[in-house]
Amino acid sequence: MKLVAHLVCVLVALLAVAAPAGATDLFVRCETDSGSFLIQMQPELAPHHVGNFTHLARAGFFDGLYFHRVVPGFVIQGGDPNTRNAERRDDGTGGPTLADVLGPQERAAVQAASRVLEERGYVGLDLTGPARLRAEFSPTAEHQRGTLSMARSQDPNSAGSQFFVCVADAPALDNKYSIFGQVVAGMDAVDRIVGAQRDAGDNPVVPIRIIKMTVLEGTAALTDAERAAAAGVTADPR
Repeated sequence: MKLVAHLVCVLVALLAVAAPAGATDLFVRCETDSGSFLIQMQPELAPHHVGNFTHLARAGFFDGLYFHRVVPGFVIQGGDPNTRNAERRDDGTGGPTLADVLGPQERAAVQAASRVLEERGYVGLDLTGPARLRAEFSPTAEHQRGTLSMARSQDPNSAGSQFFVCVADAPALDNKYSIFGQVVAGMDAVDRIVGAQRDAGDNPVVPIRIIKMTVLEGTAALTDAERAAAAGVTADPR
């Protein structure tokens, strides 16, 4: 019974992290070396992706990472923790661990369950293992200029922390990648990022850093310019 109780705690913890943030208007401000842009989250499309992204943003996971892929007419991509090191060959292959996506109490619950399993001769739960999100594809949402969506491997259920922003409409991505937000202010900064000089691997020659991501609940937390820009975007859950 102890094992069951511990595992139930773990499941409850994981579900808590995956839940949407709960604000009527939820935004993330992304400050970069090329300027700032504001993203409005769309939990009605992908609640678990919104929960994951805002958790990582609040934890400072994205701060100091670099945009490792810029493709004019297509996307900018970032969120890979491997960009913290000087080796560019592994950029685009990294993601968060289970420890990254859980809070302190949730990590403690997983560790407690792991100890119980190990005491009974089972392999414990590995908090250093990768955290993978299940896909939340929308059959009607479209990848348009400014769309925030999640990168993944060939497995649809493999998103972690790498995200991309479309700089042009990209209908070939529809219903294949999980859309969970829309840039509502600062697309000029996104355009500067995608316009950077790049190498043969689509890496900016001069690295472009994410200085800070800030989660903002409600329009009162926005600047006047951000509030005016956000008011001009009509929410459409599709």
